[in-house]
Amino acid sequence: MPTQIDIKKTGAEMLEAMKTILGKHFSEVKKMAIGELEDFAKRTIELAEKVNNGEITQAQAKAILKIRQNAVETVMLSIAGIGLLAAQEAINAAIGILISVLKKAIPGVNLF
Repeated sequence: MPTQIDIKKTGAEMLEAMKTILGKHFSEVKKMAIGELEDFAKRTIELAEKVNNGEITQAQAKAILKIRQNAVETVMLSIAGIGLLAAQEAINAAIGILISVLKKAIPGVNLF
């Protein structure tokens, strides 16, 4: 049974966490990043569910997640020409929100 997490709300919270870090670039990033963040959240939740159901190992999920995280970082870099450090910090802030949501929804699965 799929975990009940509001992806749109989670994506919006992740985007809000990035706001301070991105500063003046936020309005440029916001338009494109919300879809990317919602997709990242959805796919991460799916991975956590697969780990929880025994379909894949936590190590496999972490490897897949790292690839997806790098893809989101690449998108962030291309959206507004923000620097690598800012992109990484913004993504880390967004992931902090996702970690919190996942811990409540699927306790015991640690993908980060």
